[in-house]
Amino acid sequence: MARGVILAAGLGTRLRPLTDSLPKALLPVANRPVMAYGLEALRRLGISEVCANACHLAPALLQAFGDGKALGLRLRWFVEEQPSGTAGGLKYMESGLDDDVLVVVPGDAMLDLDLAPLVEVHSDRRAFATLGTVTVADPSRYGVVLTSNDGRILQFQEKPKPGQEISREASTGIYVFDAQVLELIPPDRFCDFALDVFPILLARHLPFYAVPLSGYWTDIGTPDSYLRANLDYLDGRIRAQGCGEKVDGSLVGPGANIGGVRLHRSVIGARAALAPGTCLTDCVVWPEVTVREPVNLSTAVLTQSGAHCLNEGVTPER
Repeated sequence: MARGVILAAGLGTRLRPLTDSLPKALLPVANRPVMAYGLEALRRLGISEVCANACHLAPALLQAFGDGKALGLRLRWFVEEQPSGTAGGLKYMESGLDDDVLVVVPGDAMLDLDLAPLVEVHSDRRAFATLGTVTVADPSRYGVVLTSNDGRILQFQEKPKPGQEISREASTGIYVFDAQVLELIPPDRFCDFALDVFPILLARHLPFYAVPLSGYWTDIGTPDSYLRANLDYLDGRIRAQGCGEKVDGSLVGPGANIGGVRLHRSVIGARAALAPGTCLTDCVVWPEVTVREPVNLSTAVLTQSGAHCLNEGVTPER
């Protein structure tokens, strides 16, 4: 049986101030922590045991997910004092990774994907490493791959400059590895898959494949992409189950008080309380937030520390 791994130790620097008080993996999308969607994708594969790392605001993550029983999983945590990178994080959890196959999922990306084809290709091709890809409009934000006709990766390019990309097939940060990949990762230092490990795979001509995945995926690494993921849910682009009741195109969490409030395409967290006369358009309100005076906001995220407005409107990435 494969072992699930979820990487949740990122600092979320580009998301500040949203991540000043909440780790990136706990940012709510459709009123659920974004990491929950990754854990469910692993569970749908039949995986029952998952290792997860944490660093920034780790106690909040451990409290939110605990031992994983609420999601039908056995979840083992590894808390890092300092982030050690995507590959370094995997190495840090080595003592818990005693399976032959490791399925690695980012804890800070919104995904609604079927990962079974990824695992099947990895097995059928007897691959050393297999990564999931999606087609993106702006390759400069991602690592992209060039493949042969059978999906073998010929070249990996990290965040190419506009117009210099080798393809538009972007890595999702979802990987299937032979456990021997741990031997390629040095201990006790920062190490990144894209920058440090993948070049070794290519140089040694190890069987390294890419599989296009169908469904929804987006990196919520910036405030606009985070907000867009919530709006994509409201627009029906995400099939995974959120938390709350659909009300005229918005999602309202349990116990939220929205009497006298006008909502347009917005997500309201559980037990949030909004002052009558408030008007929100394309907004996300976190759980427990109280707005005591009426406001009129568009493309904003409302947290316990206040309203964080985006400078520009958010449109879906195609």
